[in-house]
Amino acid sequence: MKILIICTGNTCRSPMAEGIVKDIIEKKGLSSQISVESMGFGAYEGQSPTRNAVEVMKEIGIDISKHKSKRVMLQDLVKADIYYVMTPSHKHIICDAMPELEDRIRILDVCDPFSGNMDIYRESRDKIKAFFEKEFEEMDYTSK
Repeated sequence: MKILIICTGNTCRSPMAEGIVKDIIEKKGLSSQISVESMGFGAYEGQSPTRNAVEVMKEIGIDISKHKSKRVMLQDLVKADIYYVMTPSHKHIICDAMPELEDRIRILDVCDPFSGNMDIYRESRDKIKAFFEKEFEEMDYTSK
């Protein structure tokens, strides 16, 4: 199963979410069954995560410092089984391009912490973490 996590710039929310999901699937022993990647609709290729994103993730023992941003392309959308987006507008972008994917898109509803202070990043991280912990409790990802 392939999970694609999408935000705008792929330097804050989606890299944090990717790190959290990778940590969860590793701890659950699902790494061989589930792959996860993050991208951004407006990403500039090859950018590092923001310093604050890296720091707040280190606080919970997850290293995202080696992440490099990637812009999502149409061909990336057809390769995933489930999509996680940060806002309803992100979902609309996907649905406008590929309406048949609508039932496979989940919205986290996390505001962009870009340019925010550490507390704003922590709030985003904690919301993302709580969302995915609940997702992996409630869903059977191994059967997808």
